[in-house]
Amino acid sequence: MARSFRRRGRNTGGQSIRRRAVVTVDINAGQRTAIITGASRGIGAAVAIALAQRGIGCVLAVRNPDAANDTRLAIERHGGSCRVLRCDVSSRDDARNAVQKTLDVAGRLDILVNNAGQISPIGHVADTEPEQWAAAVATNLVGPYYLLQAALPALLASRGAIVNLSTGAAHTPREGWSAYCSAKAGLAMLTRCVAAEYGDRGISVYGFQPGFVDTAMQAAIRQSGMNDISRMPREKLAPPELSAGVIAWLADTRPQDINGHELSIQDASLVERARQSREQGI
Repeated sequence: MARSFRRRGRNTGGQSIRRRAVVTVDINAGQRTAIITGASRGIGAAVAIALAQRGIGCVLAVRNPDAANDTRLAIERHGGSCRVLRCDVSSRDDARNAVQKTLDVAGRLDILVNNAGQISPIGHVADTEPEQWAAAVATNLVGPYYLLQAALPALLASRGAIVNLSTGAAHTPREGWSAYCSAKAGLAMLTRCVAAEYGDRGISVYGFQPGFVDTAMQAAIRQSGMNDISRMPREKLAPPELSAGVIAWLADTRPQDINGHELSIQDASLVERARQSREQGI
């Protein structure tokens, strides 16, 4: 059963939003459901909204639930359903809890989008703090592994889909990004391993490189001033919605000819395929 609750007014830019009547935004039992990590902003938020528009219930797994309020409200405006869960992906207990609570509400899990990530620490190898370096690997690689491991039984039951957010930096070294590059290279291989082990059992898994997107991560990169990416003008960055549309298409339609592949927003044929599919209502 969907749970109804009264939304409190909030303040945005000094302008109050009028309270509405009781609204229903929770996920229904039996509804196709996705977990999206890092869904409070950027690509994760855009993916959650895109999936909700396809009728998929979205679990927003975030470190700070309050920060996901805008995403939740956007999903509501589009007539979608969601639930916000506190989840630090680097915690195995949090990962297990996110999956279990999703199953408690929906009774199923169909999609996992491993989006949460961090670029820090930015610096030369000799100058980085080992604890920070390890924390980056925990978020960018170990976290997705925790979620995958916890979610696999449910995803096998639903013949579900996994999308791991990748990057060109998984294959091309960048000055100052040793932790990020190393962790994402590991994640790219994890995608291939999951496909090799579970592809013939109904699991669809994709690595997806969103390119240079106008997000908080890119703001941190610009502030660092390290390597050529930090000098890329903001106006050349893509909006999160561009990649989100392709990710939602992958997760929802699960194209088998590219199962286990590392995909990129730079592939015009892939973007066109997703666009045509959406126009056809697929």
